[in-house]
Parts: sequence; structure tokens; C-alpha cells
Amino acid sequence: MSERGPLGPSLLVTEPEYFTPEAIRRMSSVARVEAKRYTRAELLRRAPRYDALAVRIETQVDRTLIDRARRLKCVATATTGIDHIDAAYLLKKGIPLFSLNTEHSLPTAEHALSLMMSLARNVAWAHQAMVKGGWRRWQYVGVELAGKTLGIYGIGRIGTLVAQKAAALGMRVLAYDPYLTAREAARRGGRRVGWSEFLRSCDFFSLHAPLTKETQGRFDGAVFMRMKRFARIVNTARGAIIDEKALLRALSEDRIRSAAIDVYPEEPLPAGHPLRRYARTHANLLLTPHLGGSTQEAKKRASMQTAKALVGFFKRRG
Repeated sequence: MSERGPLGPSLLVTEPEYFTPEAIRRMSSVARVEAKRYTRAELLRRAPRYDALAVRIETQVDRTLIDRARRLKCVATATTGIDHIDAAYLLKKGIPLFSLNTEHSLPTAEHALSLMMSLARNVAWAHQAMVKGGWRRWQYVGVELAGKTLGIYGIGRIGTLVAQKAAALGMRVLAYDPYLTAREAARRGGRRVGWSEFLRSCDFFSLHAPLTKETQGRFDGAVFMRMKRFARIVNTARGAIIDEKALLRALSEDRIRSAAIDVYPEEPLPAGHPLRRYARTHANLLLTPHLGGSTQEAKKRASMQTAKALVGFFKRRG
């Protein structure tokens, strides 16, 4: 699909499924827009012809791509996180990067809660049993969220929304976020606690921290050993916050009851990945393909905000 606007800059929308026709039409008012998904090899070969890229998380805007795109003047990503982009290298080369702010916060918070509820009531595994002809209800007895303690790792925009909604369900909310005061954490809906209390006190964990050197691999084997036995964990933040091998060990040894994972260090998740293999034969690991921000409403907000940033950039350039 392509939209041709006035002669001028050439813009590639690399993952057009996530951009509305209205957003693409808006971009085409200032650039010649090509909206097409290419393989990595094809993208690298075609990169020199584009002045701008509009991407999402499946497009790796790394040094190789940036260097190949010799005409590149700006990059816009319809995501909040920018782990898929070498932002420092863009800055070094003087190429602006536009990203989102709050457009995906609400749907990601809702998805985290839906995964938490699915774990609590064994929804995914009961469904699998039903479609195969099963009915053993006693195998899928769950737990109630009311009265349970939820630990939020990183109580920023999304974590705050999760805290507020969890409190409405009758959950007690603890927060681990060393960058917030106790007063600020309380204002956002959680009681700030230290790391040890956080791990030993929570029945559920929901991860909402950015990926940094500090958070990478933070949930490893030692951490799972310190958690309350049979805790449940949800990750809609960044995949590399959890040590995947340690998670599988903890699940297989019943150190934790179950986990729901929406994000991965490598996306798309390879077909033969250990997480997929484990989930095929065990009823305590739920996987979704990075659906946190995937709602019709968020798609419209994100794609229009991205279009607005690109239109503004090229209009300023004249």
C-alpha cells in the first residue's frame, strides 16, 4: 500500500498494519509515503531511498540500518519504549527521534490486569481442556484477587493505572520503585517498600519498569527463590527484565505458581523458543504476542500522534 503526496521527502511506514489509513493520509500531505513491510534484508537494501522512517517495535533501527539510510532525516516510532532503536547513535548523527508518551498506557494496564485474572482463574488452560473435550473442573480451581497482595515493579504511568484498578478489585498494592518517595508512591496508589519485603509479601507481581542496566535480568533465580511460594508474575514491560531460563526453572520446580509473559528479548519470539516449548506441555505459563498496546483505540491514537510528529517536522523544514 502506498500513498503519494507532493514531490519531496520519501517516508517508509515499516509496519503498516499498526497505522490507520487516516494517519497515512496525513503523512502523505508532506511526503511520498510507502507503507509496506519488508524483510530485514530488503529494508537494508532499500534504506538509501528514504528520508524518514515510521516504525513500531518489530523494526530494529540499529547502526547498520541508520548508516545504510544515508538520506535519513528523522525517525518516528509509534511506541513508548525505544529499545528497538539506537537512540544514542541517532543523536550523534543529529537525526531526531519521535516516540509516544501516554498513548499505550491504558491498554497495557488493562492487558496486565487481564493476564493477572487469567492466571488467577486458570482461564487459558481451562479453555484448552474444553476444546479438547475435557471437563475436569476441579483441576482449574483458582484464587480470588480480592484480599491478595499485588507487587508493582515500577509505578510509573502504567504501574499507577494498574495500582488504581487493582485497588478497586480489593487488592493490597505494594510498590518497588527506588526513584520515588514513599509519599509519591502512595499518591500513585501503592505503598513503597524495600526489595526484601516486596519479594516476600506479594501474591502477584506485575512488572512495569523500563529496561535499563539496573533492571535487565533483575528477576533471576535468586529472586524467584525469595518470592512467596506459588506467587504469580505478569510481565508487560520488557522481556529482558526476567531471566527466562530462571523463570522456566522456577515454574517447573513449583517455586512460583504461574506466569504470563507478553514481552520478550527477541521479537517475534522464535517458533522453537524454550518458552514456547515449555508452554505446550505445562499449564502454568501463558504467552501473548506483545499485545499490551494493541487495541483499536490505542492504534488510532498512536498512529495519529506519529503522523502529527512527522508532519510537524517536515513543515518546519519547509
